[in-house]
Amino acid sequence: MRHPEVLGRSLDCDRHPLTQDQVAEFQREGFLVLDVPQISRSDIEWCRGILMSMIEKGVGRKEGRSFDISAREGVDEGVTPQLFRPSLYAPELSKWPYRQVALAIARQLIGPDATLAGDNSVYKPSRIGGRTPWHQDEAHNDPRAYQEQVTIWIALFDTTPNNGAMTFIPRSHLKGILPHRAHGGGADANAIECPGGFDPKDAKVCPIPAGGITIHHGLTLHGADRNTSDAPRLGYIFNFKNPPKPRPELGAFHWNQQVGKSIQRRRTSWLLRGGVFIEMLRYLRSDRDNLRHFLKQSGSV
Repeated sequence: MRHPEVLGRSLDCDRHPLTQDQVAEFQREGFLVLDVPQISRSDIEWCRGILMSMIEKGVGRKEGRSFDISAREGVDEGVTPQLFRPSLYAPELSKWPYRQVALAIARQLIGPDATLAGDNSVYKPSRIGGRTPWHQDEAHNDPRAYQEQVTIWIALFDTTPNNGAMTFIPRSHLKGILPHRAHGGGADANAIECPGGFDPKDAKVCPIPAGGITIHHGLTLHGADRNTSDAPRLGYIFNFKNPPKPRPELGAFHWNQQVGKSIQRRRTSWLLRGGVFIEMLRYLRSDRDNLRHFLKQSGSV
């Protein structure tokens, strides 16, 4: 079901931006689609300009924060650049008002302790944008410190079935964590995929205009097709998580050690060549959410 309601713009009164029906649908289906623009055209153009400039310049590549999520050994399947934590490179993104509305949505859906774990952006260039494999976001967890998650995906260009609109498996969040592997089973893939345990025929393709959003639970299976159109596709994404809790009954998620090896090598090399000081400075100049992540990674909290 699609929802035409426009979210309120006043952050002072947006503690519950979603209606009760919308919350109920999210809990039942595992995702929610708002397919009428929720954000002004000027705000979309402002955000789009910042992200496209960084992607075109290859910002974050040497640090291992920008890479092609379609890439896997021996396969030419398109190009899908992803940039993690763009707000580290463009701190003005942290002041975008919709970020606070997104936080209110996350807390409405998974609880008052949810915080922003990170922002990222995924781009599918026209005609060559690659496929995003089926996966669950929470499959990226470490079961020793498992975190429930909700993802808010904002379209910065119109998304269509032909350029890689977000696609979901309804009610798949009720399946728990399914087994994953490196994308395609390759030796040097940059993404994980879920190879089974669901029927792709159940998929719901969810095209939305620029300024529309999709919201999905971290257990909801989702992916996106290639971009075969003449139009670009760009999403700005907020990942909100609850505090970590051990889930030893889940075992180990071995698939997370099978992906991104070349990215890790690149990042380690950059840090050892002095990048660690640049990294610290970026975090110290950034917002409190990025700083909180840095302190956790450093073992300070």
